[in-house]
Amino acid sequence: MIVGEHMPLTLRDAIAHVEPLRQSRLVAGEKGLDNIVQFVNVMEVPDILAWVHPGELLVTTLYPLRDDTAAIEALIPKLAEKGLTGLAVTLGYISQFPQAMIKAADDLGFPLIELPQNVSFIDIIQPLTSKILDLQANELVQSGKIHKQFIDLVLGGGGYPDIAQGLAQLVKRSVSIVDRFRRVLAHGLLFGQTQIQHWFTRDDATGDGYLSGEYRPELINSLPNSAALLMSAKHDEGEIEHVVYPIKVGTMTLGQIIVWGPLLPPLSPIDLIAIEHGSTVTALKMMEERSIREMEQRFRNEILDGLLSGQPAAHERAVYQLREMGYQFSPPFTLVVVAPDLPPGQLLMKAERQEQSNVNSSLHLAMRYMKLIEPKAVFWYQGPRLVVFFPLRAGRLPTAKDFITKELRKVCQRVEVENHPYTVSMGISSAATELSQFKQAYECAGQSLETGRTLKDDLHSAVTHYEDLGIFRVTSLAASPASLERFCHETLGPLLQYDRRHGTDLVKTLRVFLEQNQNSAQAARVLLIHYNTLRYRVDQVRELLGDVLNHPQERLVLEVALQIASLTSLTE
Repeated sequence: MIVGEHMPLTLRDAIAHVEPLRQSRLVAGEKGLDNIVQFVNVMEVPDILAWVHPGELLVTTLYPLRDDTAAIEALIPKLAEKGLTGLAVTLGYISQFPQAMIKAADDLGFPLIELPQNVSFIDIIQPLTSKILDLQANELVQSGKIHKQFIDLVLGGGGYPDIAQGLAQLVKRSVSIVDRFRRVLAHGLLFGQTQIQHWFTRDDATGDGYLSGEYRPELINSLPNSAALLMSAKHDEGEIEHVVYPIKVGTMTLGQIIVWGPLLPPLSPIDLIAIEHGSTVTALKMMEERSIREMEQRFRNEILDGLLSGQPAAHERAVYQLREMGYQFSPPFTLVVVAPDLPPGQLLMKAERQEQSNVNSSLHLAMRYMKLIEPKAVFWYQGPRLVVFFPLRAGRLPTAKDFITKELRKVCQRVEVENHPYTVSMGISSAATELSQFKQAYECAGQSLETGRTLKDDLHSAVTHYEDLGIFRVTSLAASPASLERFCHETLGPLLQYDRRHGTDLVKTLRVFLEQNQNSAQAARVLLIHYNTLRYRVDQVRELLGDVLNHPQERLVLEVALQIASLTSLTE
């Protein structure tokens, strides 16, 4: 990519090449000569600070402040704070510059210039403005060239590496393109430069590169007239300055372009324009790939529907399609359902776009870390959930349950740490030895997810294996909540009514009493109540329910009802 060189007009260049500034004298503030001149302004009023803007060269005779020495001495610090380029003064109304003014200019690196006596302001303003406009016109031409070249590159089949490399050549620094999941899509490298980007990136077992945990950037400041942010990241080599530019479509952030330091000399306006155009074409590329992924996902979901179908022909066709796509889709296996931990009653479709993005990030992290456990896993997006086919090694079936439960808990913990508070929970089916068991495994995984999250008090990062559900394997919370509540009312009705009317805890007391094998002393210790209090409550239960505790079949029904009641609002 070849684009003509462009440099903004610095005060140093203006003094050296623009007449009649060449006749001026630099009084102080030499360190600021590389400040960029964007505009020229004239001081005609004492309260000039209300009328100046960053990047201006202020021209004046100091006439408005001629009788106020303190205001003259305080002028340069105030102008420097406003971000002006420098101050050019024609002496006359003051005979010389105060020493405090000269010292402030040197201390702040703010150029203080003495203009020749025979030069009018228009003689300064006109050539400077003309030069600035010429440079701005050239900037527009350069911007158009860069934009066209980037578009031609993408239309010609170029990908992220081509965009990154072209951008690196333009800004003469190494560049990284990163998506919103911190995955590195491409690096643009310059030979002869230290490859700083490799200090902060790591390849995982799947072969994808990601920004590592060591990359924790801190904001230094925003760059003027740009969406770019100047950032700093700590490394063993010191503080690494770099520029981050967002890749956005509307209000949705898709990723970022990172331009690595060193940033001396700083990025020029044309560099920032090149980064902006690079961001635009990268966003177009991302949206193109997103459309392709959505088409592929629809096809994959049709395959999932076939696997869940009760029709053998549809199931066999789905298995055939997966194997044709290169997946090693063979038993034994377990299914995992992954879902975001949304607040009760919240629908993801009604969540804000940013919320959806954060939820998607958690699902992506879960998928990434599950691939590290089993690279041959197959994933489907099913609405706001993931369905995962997790192949098992035949020789490890006896230990598969403990292994996968332990590993998936680690995955949920990593998601919680890296994308807090957007956590996920998982339900795991029992091991299946035939592909025909896919639908059954799916239902078991879903039941494990919902029941496990309900049983877990804080509703976050729950990982539940179907075989750990115990008595809850015979129920499904999603099947018929009304019938479950009706069953509980029929079995525990008198206790529920008594507790509600008197504010007692007979239902809880009975559940603990049965859990402790009707050991009154142990149950009292668990409930933190006196032994006699426990006996009194059990007697009340017997009065309300009859002699059910002495009949095994009735006691079993009672225990099931107590467990189900704990999952509903009946005992709240």
